[in-house]
Amino acid sequence: MTMQRSAFLCCLLSHVSLALSIDISKVQAVNKVDFQPNKHYYHTHSSGALYETPVLIENVLSREECESICGTIMQELGDEYVSIQRKVRYLEDDEIQIETEIAEDTLMNAFGYMFESHHDDAFFCFCEGLLDQYEGLEKVRKILHNARESLFVNEECQDRDIFEYFPEDIRPSDCVVIAGEGATSTLHRDPYTWTGTSLCLEGTKLWRFIAPKGACKPKANDIDSRVHEIDEALDSYRLPSVAWDDDLYLSAGWQSDLSLYVSRSDDIPSAEEFASLEEHNSEKVMELMDKIALDVDRLVPSADILHWLSIRSIDDSPTIFTCIQKPGDLLVIPASWWHQTYALQPSMAIASQRGSMSRDAKRVIEHIFDTTGLKIDKLDLPLVIQQVLNGSYTGEPETIVNALFEVLSSHT
Repeated sequence: MTMQRSAFLCCLLSHVSLALSIDISKVQAVNKVDFQPNKHYYHTHSSGALYETPVLIENVLSREECESICGTIMQELGDEYVSIQRKVRYLEDDEIQIETEIAEDTLMNAFGYMFESHHDDAFFCFCEGLLDQYEGLEKVRKILHNARESLFVNEECQDRDIFEYFPEDIRPSDCVVIAGEGATSTLHRDPYTWTGTSLCLEGTKLWRFIAPKGACKPKANDIDSRVHEIDEALDSYRLPSVAWDDDLYLSAGWQSDLSLYVSRSDDIPSAEEFASLEEHNSEKVMELMDKIALDVDRLVPSADILHWLSIRSIDDSPTIFTCIQKPGDLLVIPASWWHQTYALQPSMAIASQRGSMSRDAKRVIEHIFDTTGLKIDKLDLPLVIQQVLNGSYTGEPETIVNALFEVLSSHT
């Protein structure tokens, strides 16, 4: 494996110089007790443009709470069959090749495979809706829900989630995500253009984001349109995600077959080496992981991405944001930011989402209308929907959802 990896790195040498011009910044991090949505996540430019940036909220749950949740999930769901993705990398004619296999096995066995994983033979498991199926997980569901929503709905902020009022059969659900060392998620941006969240329960997760052009210094309210430049550059395609009828989907995400982690330097410690080091100096481990996350010469993106990013960074930086997520940390992910994870250690996390009243409701409605192909004059829409779209609505989230699905029922 080492010879293959070294050979592959050699074939990328012509692209390494491109990495030097790429500006990478750390995602802002804030402790749970200090987090304020309107300060750390929601932003308004002096021009009036609205935008959001990723934020890592630390210590949302304690280590003990995370361990308890992991134990309960494995106890209740360990015998459930799930789909396990295995990616094997090999070198052929000086080009890296990836073979992907999908197998069915129990969640307990899947978790075991994660400890056999490494960069060139990696295991990943994404289990959507699994937590909703068992009464024995009601307490876990409540803890996870409160951990997320208490950050946005409290005495200082009442930014409620419209998805809570969606019909149960199409309501977005939490996902259990487990990854072995070297495993990556797909490079993607989310369906519904929602606000994504990820709560790490075990291990660590390395994240990289591609910021929409001008996202951190917008001069006009066009962040959503600018992200389409990235969609095109990444040769993205759409993935329908929520069925409204047999042949009609309400949402579709964006995905790319390129990667922000196509190769890995041999000097990056293994998961076992990280675990050994952590026993003696956990702070040093986090410092080392931060350095790796910021270094595109050690975790190397696809050559096409390097080339595109190096050109873009000339007049619009920073381009990539990154962070290391540890147990108890919750990451908030803006709608238009492409992102991908990499596992330096085996990990378990809960991926979720919310449709905030303040920012997401308008985007979600527009996304649904666009995905379904619904063509209707704004003046013919219910007043509630008109107000959401023009930013003047101040009522209840349930009223928005009721009006939305009345429109869908009568026009699709």
